[in-house]
Amino acid sequence: MADEENNEEEKKGSSKKLIIMIVLGLVVLGIGAGGAMFFMGSKEEPVEMADEDGMAEGEMMEEEMSIYHELHPAFVANFSGKSKKKYMQVYIVAMAREEAVIEDLKMHMPAIRNDVLMTLSATKSEEIETVDGKEALRQKVLTKIKETMQMKTGKEGIEDIYFTKFVAQ
Repeated sequence: MADEENNEEEKKGSSKKLIIMIVLGLVVLGIGAGGAMFFMGSKEEPVEMADEDGMAEGEMMEEEMSIYHELHPAFVANFSGKSKKKYMQVYIVAMAREEAVIEDLKMHMPAIRNDVLMTLSATKSEEIETVDGKEALRQKVLTKIKETMQMKTGKEGIEDIYFTKFVAQ
């Protein structure tokens, strides 16, 4: 009787060991297959969707790329008129599509800084209290930069400007 109980326990123990070994084997195979797929990567080329112009996504022509240039140092101007606020400090970044335009901007920076400062100095503090007021000022400064670039180089070149910091005190 004792021999029969030992045989049954050995069978149960060996069947548990067999199940554990099979499960461990499957886990190891799964990890190996996953690792192989990860390190080998996919051989398929990604399919790119073309837009209306026939240009693939992520594929930009050089002249369509935006080039940004920060105008250093920040512009500091006094407000015109009598108000509690006395001055503003504005950080401006210009955007163009061609590197040559950025080079022209750098070359004529003294004239551009002068014109921008005059535009900012003509502003009353009440005009920039709202987002719409700040946007209107941004448009005035952009127009002034375009006019100066047109006068100095024969082309506007700068497409947009951005206020990256704006402080009024």
